[in-house]
Order: sequence, then C-alpha cells, then structure tokens
Amino acid sequence: MKPTTCLTFCLLLLAGFRDGVKVAFSNVLHFDAGVLYEYEYSTSMTLAPISVDLGDVTTTSLEAVIQIHSLWRNPQDQEEQLLHVKIKDLKFTTDSSDATTKPLAVEELDGGLDYKEAVIVHMNSGKIQGVFDTTEDNTASLNFKKGLVSLLQIQSTYGLITEDDATGRCQVLYHTLKDDIIKVKNYKNCENSITDDVMSSAQILGVSSPGWSEAVFIMDDNHIKSVTSQEFRSVVLEEQSTVGIHVSSRQLLRLLSTKSGANEEAQGELQEVLASFKGSHVNHTIHALPAVRQSALSGYPISKLLDHLKANEMKKSQSRTTEVFLQLSQSLRSMKMNEIKDILKKSDSTLVSVLIDAAAAASTPAALDAVISYIDVADPKKAPLLEKFLYACAFSAQPSQHLISVVNKILSHTSTKRQTREITRIVLGTVIRKMCSANMCLLQEVEDALTLILKGLGSSKDEAEIKSHLLALKSALIPEIVPVLLQYIDQSKPVSIIVLSALQDLPTQYITEEVKQHVRDIFKQNKKSFSAAVRVAAAQILLMHDPLYTDVKEVLLRIAKEKPEISKFLTAKVTSLLQSNHPARDVILTVLKDSKLNNYFHLGRVGCSSSYAGLMAEAKDTVTSYEFEFLFSDTGALKQSNSHFSTQSRGGSLHSLQVSLELGGIDSLLASEPIEEAEQEDLMAGMSAMFLGVQIQPITFFQGYTDLMSKYFTAPDGPMNILSGNILLINQKQSVILQSGLQTQVFFHGGLSVDVSADLDFSLFTQESKSTVNNGFSIVVSARAEAEAPFMSTAVKTKTEMNSSISFVTTVNFSTIPVQYCLQLIREPLLYREKTSTRVSIQNRKKTAHQKRRKWTIPGEETALHRDNSMMCRKLL
Repeated sequence: MKPTTCLTFCLLLLAGFRDGVKVAFSNVLHFDAGVLYEYEYSTSMTLAPISVDLGDVTTTSLEAVIQIHSLWRNPQDQEEQLLHVKIKDLKFTTDSSDATTKPLAVEELDGGLDYKEAVIVHMNSGKIQGVFDTTEDNTASLNFKKGLVSLLQIQSTYGLITEDDATGRCQVLYHTLKDDIIKVKNYKNCENSITDDVMSSAQILGVSSPGWSEAVFIMDDNHIKSVTSQEFRSVVLEEQSTVGIHVSSRQLLRLLSTKSGANEEAQGELQEVLASFKGSHVNHTIHALPAVRQSALSGYPISKLLDHLKANEMKKSQSRTTEVFLQLSQSLRSMKMNEIKDILKKSDSTLVSVLIDAAAAASTPAALDAVISYIDVADPKKAPLLEKFLYACAFSAQPSQHLISVVNKILSHTSTKRQTREITRIVLGTVIRKMCSANMCLLQEVEDALTLILKGLGSSKDEAEIKSHLLALKSALIPEIVPVLLQYIDQSKPVSIIVLSALQDLPTQYITEEVKQHVRDIFKQNKKSFSAAVRVAAAQILLMHDPLYTDVKEVLLRIAKEKPEISKFLTAKVTSLLQSNHPARDVILTVLKDSKLNNYFHLGRVGCSSSYAGLMAEAKDTVTSYEFEFLFSDTGALKQSNSHFSTQSRGGSLHSLQVSLELGGIDSLLASEPIEEAEQEDLMAGMSAMFLGVQIQPITFFQGYTDLMSKYFTAPDGPMNILSGNILLINQKQSVILQSGLQTQVFFHGGLSVDVSADLDFSLFTQESKSTVNNGFSIVVSARAEAEAPFMSTAVKTKTEMNSSISFVTTVNFSTIPVQYCLQLIREPLLYREKTSTRVSIQNRKKTAHQKRRKWTIPGEETALHRDNSMMCRKLL
C-alpha cells in the first residue's frame, strides 16, 4: 500500500465518521443514448502466505474489452437506466518472478468462463438494482460479471452510505480529492463479504479477517473516464498473525473510445422493457454467490499415514506425530465405522493411541462408535485405552448429541474400574459445558447427563465419590449447579476446596448474595472452624467477584487478627490485586483511604505465604501471564500451592494450565505445640491440574505415613504421566469474496501434541520436597488458500511448527524456620519451523511454484518470577 494511499484512507475514514454528513454531487453517472462506450478492463489477484514477500509470489490476471450502451432510460427519472454490458477478447495471464506466460484467450481453455452472452444491468441513481444474465450453472462466470459491473456503481452523495456490491452489503465512504471521487470500504462493516464454516464449534484458536478496499473514479463531466479499485484482505490466526493468508486484488476500467451505432433506447415502462428479453435472462442480485468447493485438506491413504507415523514413533519426532494426527483426523471423517474398526484392529499397538485421538477429533458417530467397539468398555484390561479415549472426548472441539451419548454409555457400565468411572464423570461434565457453550444446553441428552451426575451425587456416601461428582459439576460450570454446590460448601476440607474452586471459576453474575453469605460464614467462621486453605479460598471469592466495600473492609480488618501465614497471604493477595487492572482494585483503594488499615503496622506482615502475578512471555499477538499462590502453615510447612498460566490474545483469554499441589499433615511432624482441630490433617500429598479448561483427574502421591514410606522405597524411577495425547486446536474454512467477484477459500487446520508429567520427591530425612511438572508440547498449524476459478488453480499454503517444553519446579526446604522455597519456570529451547508454498496452474498446461523453508531456535530461559523468590533460590539451590 502506497503511503499516499494509506494517508488518504485514514483521512477518509475520519471524514466519513465526522457527523455522518452527506453532500450531493452533480449527476455523477450517465450513459448517453445511441453511444457505444468501449472500455479496457483488467483484474488481477494475488494470494500469498503472510510471512512471504509479496514480490515473490504469483499474480493471476484477466484482461478484456468491455462494451456498454444504454438500452432504456426512465422518462420521469433520467438516473434510472438499463445498461447492456458485453465482454470481448477475454484473456488470461500469470506473472511470477520466474516468468510471465503469454496471454491465453479463454476460448483456448477447457471449461473457461461463459462470458459471451451480454449482461443487462438495472441502475437507479448510481445503485445497481439487478443483474440479468443468461449464465446457467456457472457460478464463477456470474460472479465475475457481477464484480465487473460493480465498478459502475457510484452514488450521488458523499459521506458514509450503505451500498450493495459483489462483496455484500457494506458501509462505504465517498469523498472527493481534487476532481476524483474516492470510495473506501472497511470490510469489518460488511454483512456477508466473508462466510465462516467453523468445523469445530469449541476450537481453541481463533481467526480474524481484516481488510479494506479503495476505488478512485476519474470523471469526465458525468461520464466515467476510469476506475481504479484495489483491495487488501487478510485471514489470520488471532494468536499468531504470521500464520495466515494475504489476498490482494486490483481492478482497472479505462475508457478507450465512444462511437455511435449502438441500439437506440427502448420506449415504455421498465417492466415492459424487461419482459422483452427476460425470457432468456435471469434476474440476480448484485451479491456474488458462494461457490461450493470440496475441502482443500485432501486426505492421504491411511496406510501411508500409519507407516509415516510408525517411522516417527521410532524417531520420537513429536511434530511429525502432530502432523500425521491432523491428517488422520481429516481422513477418518469420511470413513465408515467398520472401516475405522478394521484399521484399529490391524494397527500396531504403538499407533492405536494416536488413532484414538484422531477418531475423537473427527468426532463423527462412525469414528466414536468404532473406538468404543474396539476398546470393549466391559474389559478391565482395556481401561488405559478407555481413559485415553475419554480425555480425547473431553478435548473434542465438536460436542454433539452422539458424543455425550457415548460418554453416558461408558458411565453406565458398572464393570469399569473406579478410577475410570471418576474420569468418565469429569469428562461428562466437560462435554456438558461445551454443549451449553454451543447453545445445545436444552437438548434432552444434556439434561439426562446432568441428572445422572446429580443423582449420583445425592446417593453418594463415600467422600471420594462425593468429590468425584463435585469435580464433574465443576467441569460442567453451568449456573444450575450453584444451589447444589452450596449444599456441600461447608463439608470436609477436600470437599469444600472443590466447591469453592468451582464457584471461583463461575462468571461473576452467578456469585449471588446467597453465595456470598455462605462464603462469608466460612471466612469469618460464624458456624464452625475451617482450615486455613478453605478460609483463604473463601476470601478470594469475596475479593475477586464483584467485591463489596464491606467485604473488602472485613478482609483487611481481619489481617491483624489472623495467624501470621494467613495474614501474610491476604496481604500479598491484596497487594497483587492493587498491581493489576482487576475490578477489585478500585474498591480496595477506596477501603485503604482509611489510615487505620493503610499503614505499615497493619499491612507489614511477616511470613512465607505469598501471592503474585506477572508476565511469562510477551509477543506481538499474545501475552502469557502467570499467577502463583503459596500458603504455608505457621510451623513452616507448605500446605497448598496454586499455579495459573493464561494466554491473552486478540481473540480473548485462554486458561492454558492450572496446577494445584496440596500437602497435609506435615505440621504434625514439625510442630512443637499441639495443632488446632481445624488444622489437624492426615499426612498426604496430591496434585490437581486443568489443561486448556479440562479438569484432569487428581492424583495422590501418598496418603498416610505408611503409604509415604512404602512409595519412598518402592517408587519407580521417572515422573508420573498426567496427560499425553493429541488435541485438535482449529479446523475452519472461510470463503472470501473479492471486489472482482472472484472467490478465495481459506482453510485452517492445527493440532497440539502434549505430554504432561509430574514428579514429587519428598524426604522426611532432609526435610525437603521438590515437585516438578513438565509440559512438553508440539504445535502444528497450517493455513491454505485456493482461488475459485474453473479454468485455473491457484493455491498457497503456510505451515508452522513449534516444539519445546516448559518445566515448573517447586523446591521447599522446611528444615529451618522460616522455610525456604524456590520456584523455577524453565523453558527449554523452542524450535520454530516454517514452510510456505505457492502454486499456479492453467488447465495443467503451465505450472509455477515457489517454496520457502526457514527455521530457527529461540534459546531456552528461566523466567524471573519475583525478587524475593530469586533471592531464596540463590540461597537454596
């Protein structure tokens, strides 16, 4: 885009929105009777991956001679006309850095544009009212003609105006610059210039489609001397704007000559004139029609994919596995149940897990039923595969009635192991949430699934069963669960923690006064005593969900009354909120106007507990932030830690990972004084995690002293696997209609391979614990665009791969008071690969192609989290 054009564009946008003033031009368009107007017409289109220099790609062009004359004019309104538009000598060329093809007449091409029959255009006051054409079953030809005649549309006022053209109904801005009339359009103000086909309704990545166009009319009195139109469209990944496609096009209409000899204008009323030729001409709107095209993501033979996957398994290439997973999920969508089941039976055991992930990502009834039939839910030996399939269903981007029925069916089998039933409940809750997010909450299958969980909760007596059902409700995260959660909010510590975390995750509008009253009772211990972890969780709900002045003041007042570690945690939490843009910040500042609360003696607390947030990484399109919370006991033992990782982009916020580590009963080993009843706990250590919004079944490292010693001496080497598999991130198609009437379809396809493991090294002899959560991942995202034209094939593709791992290490030494702890957030080197390709072919006669590859490595680093943490790490490590 030229600087002058950009400046003009910006100024015009400002002028167009200024007071919405519309000023009339004098007669801006007129075709005289008995005169044949001959124009030179050309249009070009360029497709390019965003990361490629536009000078290195191929441009396709069409050239023609256009003849226009007036068929009819309204005697009462001289601005209403019927125009006869004929296309002659249509030629096609391609231009690339390699070579320029010799212009080819469209007649030389098989299946070329059906352009010879003239098109009749009905115009009134510069607006196109209809297009009459004889073209049948040739959408590309009709769209091309609509794009051409759209150039004749110029309205008689300037300012912001709604206008219909080939791209849809848009708000356009007319303005003058010297003797030129300029029309500017921002595509975000168009109703149907782009159509979306989101194949995955709950996909994780998003797509945006910015774009603009500018047309410059040079007039000779009230005749069009020339029109130059250019547009620029982008379809990009919101989280990574270097992944996507640029589409640019240009149209030129230039007057060659005027001469007499055209037919004289017909007489009579409009309908009479239309009737004279309407027999073979069909009336169309000016909007271009979407073309039906098969998916550009063509499937590969399953056998070749599996061979490639087996080779990658041997090489341990995670990115290659991700790519094959994406191709498998695409191929399985069109296969029948028996075909998929046969593939599963014949596949090597090392490949079955990827096939299961691919079937869940395809999420067709045939794919889901094939996996269930292959696994055999009633066979306890197949439990690991069944649990893998369940998690794959939880991450499915296509929630459906059949999917929820499949999970219900698994839950109904009493022969499944207890652990499998617990995972099934959690997954069922996740599927309920996704279906409600897709406006399918009122379906009978969803209501039946929720009823099943609620009935199971009501009949549960064992605490483990109650926790499992509550985790399912937490995963569902719908407002109907609030009254049920309140029934369990003041139970044992593990149960209360689940309930409070579920309430914390709910949108603020569902944290009603009734909910807050229950939470206040817990924090202030009005009815009974609660452990420090439960009270701290209650205080956070009061602080972070539409905080009230009275509640914030109560939390700050109690800082002076609480034990040291709770006081320290509350002070750190308030300080962290003050350093953010959270809505609670303003309320806290108001409360702190009271000098009795805002002073060093009140807020200057000593302890190990902490709460702080910060940035982990900042890029052009995304910001990754973290939030850490650590609660210690007064004896110096770590009681609970929560780690949250979120990613913000133009498309919104994604809660990528949450890890909660819980330790209990350590105080009884360290304390020299009796422990209060509310703080007395069994010796235990456990972890709970959520990944991409999906709750993972909590794991227990040990429960009780005997279990600790047993696992200490018999524990296998290496970490415990929490989650491993392949997840579909995006599967989307978008059709972009250009000013010229040509159409481009853009496909996005992306997946994530992830391997999350955890390890806890706990020693009573050295009085030190070290927990490590490692998240290894590989991301592959491709964007592909194809031009819609019957006589040519233009395609571009860009593919991005990223491989790395992130480790979160917590080391705690409680041999001294105060305890020492060190947090480490370590990212291994990130390998980034990018491949782009461009291809153009004309009826298989001429092909041009460009390919580029590049790769680089971003060095690994350890994120600096907090100054106090850095100081302790230097002492401890």
